[in-house]
Amino acid sequence: MLVTNLDKLHKLVSGSMVDLEILTPTDSKRLKTEFIGLLDDKFIILNYPNAKRLVKAGDYLNDGVSVVVRALVGGQVIAFRQQIMSIAFHPTKLIFIHFPKQVQLFALRSQTRIPTLLPAKLKLSDDRVLEGIIKDISLTGVMFDIRGDQQDENLKDMQCTVILNSRDKDFEGEICSVKEHAAGVRCGIKLLASEDEMKTFMKEHFIDPSALEPTVE
Repeated sequence: MLVTNLDKLHKLVSGSMVDLEILTPTDSKRLKTEFIGLLDDKFIILNYPNAKRLVKAGDYLNDGVSVVVRALVGGQVIAFRQQIMSIAFHPTKLIFIHFPKQVQLFALRSQTRIPTLLPAKLKLSDDRVLEGIIKDISLTGVMFDIRGDQQDENLKDMQCTVILNSRDKDFEGEICSVKEHAAGVRCGIKLLASEDEMKTFMKEHFIDPSALEPTVE
């Protein structure tokens, strides 16, 4: 029997971040938006990206356009390809995507992490903002060290945004582990970003991606 993995879609939480890749005949455009909900065998609903995320990709968001949707669910990346059914404009702008026939699963690979000392902020899905330092980085995630006695309850499994300085892009992700230590808390965060995006970020901060060992499944 064909394993469709469609049950994984029901584990997506409304408001969680997804990666939307718009496919064109000559190129593709990737942007971030939020999962709103679904109706079984009918459609998937995504929030229409705001102007900051949209940039020039809005020209390609049309009925019938093929897209790839990726999201983090329970420590795995799920992905499916379908066509946009419709763009709704009232009472708010939403993207309706045809319900997929199959969902692909990708295990997040174990990576060697490169030590860093990058000051950053962690914005949580409940709008709390915690200050800290990125202690290490890989192609799939970061270890975020929260300073002092900032609140750490209920952090595990939360959606979050890693914010660096104004010149850097923000990275969406999910907190997958929380460990206390003498001076605070360390959070292992899996990022919803492509390897190319992570390599570009590393090079911009003089971090050599070639220092990473081959990945282990």
